[in-house]
Amino acid sequence: MGICAVGLGGVFLQGATIVHADTAAIVPTAAAATSDTSSAVAVASDNCGITAADIGKIAAVQADPTLSATDEVKQELAVRKQLITETIACALTDVQSLQSALNNVSANGGGTDSIKGQLESRLNDATNFYSLEITKLNGAGIAGSEDIAREILAWRQGTYAPLAGQVGNFILWAENQSLFATAQTRMDQTQQAVSFIESASSNANLQSTFNAAYSSFQTAKNDNAAAQAALAQSLSPDQSLTLIKQSLDALSATYQQFFDVSNIIKTLLPQ
Repeated sequence: MGICAVGLGGVFLQGATIVHADTAAIVPTAAAATSDTSSAVAVASDNCGITAADIGKIAAVQADPTLSATDEVKQELAVRKQLITETIACALTDVQSLQSALNNVSANGGGTDSIKGQLESRLNDATNFYSLEITKLNGAGIAGSEDIAREILAWRQGTYAPLAGQVGNFILWAENQSLFATAQTRMDQTQQAVSFIESASSNANLQSTFNAAYSSFQTAKNDNAAAQAALAQSLSPDQSLTLIKQSLDALSATYQQFFDVSNIIKTLLPQ
């Protein structure tokens, strides 16, 4: 059986298309992809905290010799409440930003709807938490305001920061699914082309290079599925992010191997 090549945009083998070299550019590196997402999602521990300048405002009231004991307590309480109120307002803006970003994710079944719904519910819980803290603050004295500040800090570090990380990772994972769908199409096309060439004349180098691409893609899909499971189980953001990075690295390797397959095929075609 003869092998023919036609077309300028790629290599066509009786209907089977080998991917062009430039298609590898559609897969971002893991570092670039995760960097883009982290810049778009607020990190709880970096925003809305009490600063040294804020502490200085309280210290200034406490050190003011012109204030009576009663006035000092009133002014210190007012400053504390103002700082906590500003912190909560900032935190609510954080939550709204995450909700907006999450709302833009297109859920397309396969467990994605469930994860998205779970995260939306937990962000609603965050809004309710802050609303409750504002209500508690209204009737609090200095000691009560200190307790509220500690409670908010502990909750942001222990509950909200992991939640924000999980939302960011889910958004990144969801955006990656189109890359995997495209790669699956490329794999099917490449497999068809390799099978056609092998049916005409066996080439060990071609087959082994394709096998490497197939193996890399299976690794990418397995890591992608594991990342989804980690998100569904609300595992730590570090765990899901590691799996997402691994899946992108394996997907990038797959495209490099597609390129290698394409180059081998070009050497086998009549010039």
